[in-house]
Amino acid sequence: MNLFQEKSVVENTAQRSDRDLKAIVDISPYPVFIHHNGIARYANKLTKKLLKEDEDADAYGWKLTDYVYEEDLPKLKAAIEQHRNEETTEDVMEFRLQDKVGNIHRVQAKSTSILFGGEICRLAHVYNFDKAEQAIEEVKEKEALLAKLIETIPDSIVVVNSVTRKKLYSNKSFIEHLGYTAADHEGEDEFHLIARKIHPDDLPKLSAARDLINDPGNAGLFAITEYRILDKAGKWRWVLGRSCSLMPAKDGVGRVNFGIVQDITEIKEKEQDLINYHTFQEKVNATSPALITIFDVAKLTSAYRSQDMAEWFKYEPGTLPERSIDIIHPEYRQEALDAIKHVTTMNDGEVQTTVYPGVQGDGTLKFVLTRSAVFQRDPEGKVTHILMVHSDITDLKETESKLDKSEETRKAILHSIPDMVVIMDREGTILDFYPNELLRTVLESVNFTGKNITELVSPENSEMLKEAIEIAMWQNKLHTINFEHRGSATSYYMELRISPFSDNKVIIVGRDISEQRHSQDKIDHYNKELFAKNQELERYITSNSELEKFAYIASHDLREPLRSLTGFAQLLQKRNEGKLTRESEEFIENIIHGAQRMNTLVSGLLEYSRITSAGKPFAVVHIPDLIKKVRSDLKISIEENHSDLILFDLPDLYCDELQMRQLFQNVISNAIKFRSEQNPIIKISAEKTERHWQFKIEDNGIGIDMRYKDQVFQIFTRLHAQDKYQGSGIGLSVCKKIIERHGGQIWLESTPGHGTTIFFTVLI
Repeated sequence: MNLFQEKSVVENTAQRSDRDLKAIVDISPYPVFIHHNGIARYANKLTKKLLKEDEDADAYGWKLTDYVYEEDLPKLKAAIEQHRNEETTEDVMEFRLQDKVGNIHRVQAKSTSILFGGEICRLAHVYNFDKAEQAIEEVKEKEALLAKLIETIPDSIVVVNSVTRKKLYSNKSFIEHLGYTAADHEGEDEFHLIARKIHPDDLPKLSAARDLINDPGNAGLFAITEYRILDKAGKWRWVLGRSCSLMPAKDGVGRVNFGIVQDITEIKEKEQDLINYHTFQEKVNATSPALITIFDVAKLTSAYRSQDMAEWFKYEPGTLPERSIDIIHPEYRQEALDAIKHVTTMNDGEVQTTVYPGVQGDGTLKFVLTRSAVFQRDPEGKVTHILMVHSDITDLKETESKLDKSEETRKAILHSIPDMVVIMDREGTILDFYPNELLRTVLESVNFTGKNITELVSPENSEMLKEAIEIAMWQNKLHTINFEHRGSATSYYMELRISPFSDNKVIIVGRDISEQRHSQDKIDHYNKELFAKNQELERYITSNSELEKFAYIASHDLREPLRSLTGFAQLLQKRNEGKLTRESEEFIENIIHGAQRMNTLVSGLLEYSRITSAGKPFAVVHIPDLIKKVRSDLKISIEENHSDLILFDLPDLYCDELQMRQLFQNVISNAIKFRSEQNPIIKISAEKTERHWQFKIEDNGIGIDMRYKDQVFQIFTRLHAQDKYQGSGIGLSVCKKIIERHGGQIWLESTPGHGTTIFFTVLI
């Protein structure tokens, strides 16, 4: 009789909240934790035990990255980022954990997305490959969980004669669960009482189920029916009934019917919660690495499997041996049969542990640790079914095989690493010693084992080392100090990493850091020089900033007098129109033009001084759209000069949009202003280099002599007379300052009569 499915239903219906999820995590036989984007939300005691953390401490807020070995951090961070806010992704990954005292554990974590605390979190099962004892303990805890679940089944189980309706067995009375007492069915059995309380609409379903199981051809077939029944308080309660016909009755009248009755009212009322929890439970089962089976002793195969055994043992569909015992390697099969036979002689609650190799579908071996206990007996007390929990320990067996030569391997490794390794007790006595490469040639014939540190180093150093050992012992974690040993000829600088590994022993790994120490001295020297240069740069920046402020204030304050001068001159011209000599009128015209020219220069100076101080924050700008705005700004000039603006592939740029717009406007307007007899053609393109975008703006204008290629970027520099080409002479100097603010450079190439090409770069 297979009760395992009924146990699963109990699990599915008994827990539906974060509190329940925590309970499942707590009773898991593996280290299990829940995290959100790498920040722990909950963890069971096995997780804390693995990490050497206080088992009563609250794990909320722990960072997973604090416990992952440094070399494996990128892989973990990538997995966290990949699974951020994904609801269904499952993943299996192997990495190394470093516990609180510095021990490294190689683990496999299988994780899946769940909803916990209103967030999409990851539920992770961790399997520790380092210790076979852990696998045994995990299976033991899981068996205890299963026994507890079976013990606390809340359902009513009843066995009756289908004809006489005589009750043969029940674990609890369902009518009492409904609130009825014996007085409520006086003169009739409890079955007649229940029949009178069933909802009329559900009677046909029950009648069909009864006919189904009473059909001799359906022996052993379960009929599952949901129906409503009225309790003592007058409330309709939902009931789930499972029944089947097991065997003919002993008296030859009727058949023995087996039934389980479960109150599912709360489930029906909160159906959505049940659906959500069912999904969660499936994910929990999917992430558990253990295979749970109920073994039929007579048939030598599994009557129930928590996972697809064919997939677990890598068999193609339809090729899994019919008998589970045949999966075991032939050389161990008889021993396995003897172990099964031994389980049938054990008392309930006793557990047997075995390890056998199984032959997988691809021909490889899988070593399986199995914890077995009596699950079911027949009426005579003979064991018919065995509960087995299987764990894959193939990696552990391979590790054990390798550890047969562990001592030689350990010594070979310790002799080959560049660090010095010392095993010492807390009194300072050296128990084992492996010199590093530097000391190996010097101390090749010296044996320090058995000596005390006080015999080998100065009193100050021995006291410092003993104090560091005590700190490591007291904190029970890795402690690091810098150690300087002054020899007769030279001094050695070492970094000592001290880690306790028993109540009275530490392992000390010493790394020669003499070269780093000398390098650090050089770095300190260079830092001092850099500090002095930084101070000089700060003084320059301060001076330059004050100069910009002066230029801004001076140019701003000059504009008002210039406007007054222009206004009075124009007023004088208007009031004396026709009264002045031609020479006087020319003087006034010169005053007005000079003031206007001066105002243009002051405006340019003001604009130039504000490039750095009044710049806007940088943002990503689509350059083709920006040039469309420039084209709109220069629309009249472009149309009057019949200019053609050609754009090639232009990128998005991280820049000050207004200043970059001003730069393109200045360069394009210059190309139109200094045109040749041909209609202006302006080409704009960009090329990506390792660190910059390099822009190129070509025109077919009059060009300039390359002798003046640097002067044109200086403020107020003009190569042409004012009456021929108007302007302030500040446009390209503004462009240069804008590009410098963007971390780039600007230059030009030109041939007189053949146009000019402006180049500039902007940091990517």
